[in-house]
Amino acid sequence: MMEGYIAGIFINESSRSQGLGKALLDYVKANCSELSLQVYKKNACAVKFYIREDFAVSKEQIDENTGEVEIIMNWTK
Repeated sequence: MMEGYIAGIFINESSRSQGLGKALLDYVKANCSELSLQVYKKNACAVKFYIREDFAVSKEQIDENTGEVEIIMNWTK
């Protein structure tokens, strides 16, 4: 976390789908009124997760370092 920006949530592959990411996100949501993040469009599971957690897509752009399409998402309490 950096001032309302989620730099990343990383869960070990063997521990995914057990509610850990949601628990971390719920903790952050309880302590912030607005959040933002960037996620690669090709990471469909992450995009779906954030949409399910009430994040909205604000725009798409190209990550200049990787050439990948990334989605900018925001959440407001």
